[in-house]
Formats: sequence, C-alpha cells, structure tokens
Amino acid sequence: MAPIEIQPIRPSTHFKLVERDQVDRIKSATLAILNDVGVHIPSREARDVFADHGAKVDPGKQIVRMPPDLVLGAMASAPRSFRVGGRAPGTQLVLDGTQTYFSTDGCGVHTLDRATGQLRASTKADVAMMAQVSDHLSSIAFYWPMVSAQDYGHLAPLHEIDASFNHTVKHIQTETVMGADLARYAVRMAEVIAGDSKRLQENPPLSSLICTIAPLGQDKDGLEAGMVFARAGIPVGFMSMPNMGSTAPASVAGALAQASAEIISALVLMQLVAPGAPVFYSVIASVMHPQTADYINTLSEKYLCHGAGVEIAHDWGVPILGGAFGVDSDEPASWQLGRDSVYTALLTPLAGADFVVGMGLLGASTVLIPEQLLLDDEIYHTHRIMLEGLAVDEDLLALDVIGAVGPRGNYLSQKHTRRHLRDIWIPELTHPGPVASGNGRPDLSLRARQKLDQILTEHQPEPLAPEQQDELTQILAAAEKELEG
Repeated sequence: MAPIEIQPIRPSTHFKLVERDQVDRIKSATLAILNDVGVHIPSREARDVFADHGAKVDPGKQIVRMPPDLVLGAMASAPRSFRVGGRAPGTQLVLDGTQTYFSTDGCGVHTLDRATGQLRASTKADVAMMAQVSDHLSSIAFYWPMVSAQDYGHLAPLHEIDASFNHTVKHIQTETVMGADLARYAVRMAEVIAGDSKRLQENPPLSSLICTIAPLGQDKDGLEAGMVFARAGIPVGFMSMPNMGSTAPASVAGALAQASAEIISALVLMQLVAPGAPVFYSVIASVMHPQTADYINTLSEKYLCHGAGVEIAHDWGVPILGGAFGVDSDEPASWQLGRDSVYTALLTPLAGADFVVGMGLLGASTVLIPEQLLLDDEIYHTHRIMLEGLAVDEDLLALDVIGAVGPRGNYLSQKHTRRHLRDIWIPELTHPGPVASGNGRPDLSLRARQKLDQILTEHQPEPLAPEQQDELTQILAAAEKELEG
C-alpha cells in the first residue's frame, strides 16, 4: 500500500496570547472552582471512582469537589504526547506540539443534496462520501464524521464509524458514541482495524471527543463512554463549549477558568480509571448577543479563547484539539465566511495547537454543503505555506541567476525558474489553469462542485480487507440485536 500524503502545518514560530502569570492565575482559578464549587457528575460509577480517591461527593446533588492534590496528582500521569494512526503508511500522527493536524468539522445534521439542491437530513451515505473526499485531501490528517447518520437511529454513531473506516485509511475521531454499551462496540470495531487490542493501544485508529455541559456539568453517557475508551487505550478528549453571557461568565478569563474546570475534571477521571491513558483538552467558545440572545460563533473573544486555550492545555501537560472554521455564515460565498475562516484557521496553528477540527461545515457547524470542504482546503494550504516561513540558502537566493539575467532582463528561460516555479503552490479553484478558447471560466462554486465530482469519480480509497468488512458488519448486527432488539 503506497503511503498517503498528509501535509500538517509546521509553524516556524508560535504566537503567545497569554503571559506566564496569566496562565498561572487561570490555573489557580480552575483548581479553586474544582475544590470549592465542584462539578455535576451524574454517573454513579464516576462518583464512586472520585470518592475512592478522596474527592468530596454529594450523592444527592451529584456534585463532586476535587482537592488540588487529587487533581494535580492525577493529571501528572497524563501523557503530554502520544500517537494515533490510520490503516495505511503515512497516516500516523504524532501529537507533540511540533506540528498541527487539521480535520473536518463534525456532527452536522443537514446536507445540501448534490442532485436536488435541497436541504435534507444527513445520512450514512453522506458520512461515507465526505470520508472519501477527505481521504484524497492532504489538508485532512484525520476524519471526524461530518454529519450524523440519521437513517440509523440510536445506532447512528456505530454506522458513522463503519462508513468512515470503509471510505478512508486515515484516523477516525468520533464525537457521537455515548454510553458504555455503544463504546464497547466501538472499541471492538477499532480492534478489527488495528488487528487486536495490543496493536490498538500502540497505534489507535479511533479516538473519541466528548462534550461537557456548561456550566460545570458532565454528561452521564459521555463519562461512561470515556471510561470504556480510556481503559481500552483509545485516546479520549473532552470539549467545553462555554457561551459567554449565558452558560459562562461574560469574560474571556472567566470562560477559560470555567471551561478548564469542566475539562480537567473529566481528564482526572480518565486518569483515575486508567493511569497514563492518552487524553486531550479542547475548548470551543462562543458569545451570547446581548440584545437578541443569539449564539455568535465567530467573534474576537472566541479567537482569544482558542489561542489562550492552547497554552493552558499545554501547561496542564496534555495535547489540545483546537477549533477553526465552523463559522456562523450559511452561505459558501460570502464576505463573512471569508473573514472568519481566515482568522480561525490561522490563529490556532500559530498558537501551537496539536490538532484542529472545523473544516467543511457552515451554519455554526450544522450544515454540510459538500464542496465547501474544497474551499476550506485552499484556505488551509495558504496558511500552511505562510506559517512554515521563509527558507534562505544559496540556491534560493539565486545570486548567480540574478547576475545572469541582469537589469531589465527576464527569468523565463532560466533553469532556476523551471525548477522552482513548480514548487509554488497555486490554488486551483481561485486560479485555474488554461481553458479552451471561448469557454470562459465557471464561477468558484461551480469549479468546486466539479472538483468534488472528479474526486468522487476518480479517487478510490484503499478498501478494507473482506474479512474486516465482514467483522464490522457482524458487530453492527450484534449491536442492533442487543441495543435495539
């Protein structure tokens, strides 16, 4: 199997949004919240784990308060870096802060149908289609199922994993597997891809992202799925989504302190049940409009949260999954979309995020317009090249070439030009090659749709082995019999 091409962003420098003393104050506030206020933990199993390790548990209110020594001791066992992988050479990702890996956005609920042009509920076929496109794009390092398989009801999360494993060789991240029962089936599916439980831990093809419930709450099924994943060696992260003004303080610092309390409380639990389990931190902020109470997903305060969150996560000693794209705009070709996509996609890798989700969805991460992923791909590569910085050596300075051409000459005939002009990335959607005389150039959206059609026609991901396909089918059948029978 030929290695697949993944092009992460490797910034030549990093941008600091918060100073050392500010990180320390936010961390101290987080520890105070966990100790004095506590977090709502609706899972009895999780509360028992906390109680066994010295936390103060109020079983009636389901509030758990965690002393600083417990929090710091548990987090000390969390690995700062770990690896995840896919099922082909070239798909292993090293989360150590030296590069930033991007992914699709996830959990959308509507798709703009390619045949009818009408908005409809998303399906498993949509998950598979976008996995195939993501398999082709070098900007996508791992695949987060972009929409939900709403044609499969309660078992949709497992069918999303099945469609993903069958249509891309890259690493898969699930955000919809909730509850211990579904998680155990997801682990079995991951073992089929990895080969066995030992190889799953060495090179996990699946990871899990679980959302907290702001303010200061956890989801019962989320925690119980997380514990299953952590014990199996599947990386699990927790994402806080504070909305400043409604579910979080109306300040960036306050939102970050509260978000950290939610995230760290869950990561502590994962370390208590499986010391050394690979875990990661994630915060995606938003703001409530003060007059209309609307949810504003793209605003300067959000970008500050995302950038500062990177340094806070790394100070806790864990990787961070940042957010980008996923803007409020419903229109693929709008000034607002261009403005907000550029900000979010540039800041998170510049801050040093380990991996980032968000490419391809509109309408605050709810609507899939399939060709949007190709437009975001061009923004990604523009930033990748910018952030890698300037290379300077004797060949690139080209003093001999400049001397040979001299004043008022041109470089068209120079070997240096032929050699290096090919190295310059040209965005083909905005700057397409020559077209037949008189045909003109179709507009940007049409070019994107044409490229999407070409990928779906020509790019065929490496298929699963027949025995792996059979095992996944059997696991889905067993889950249907047990959980929906």
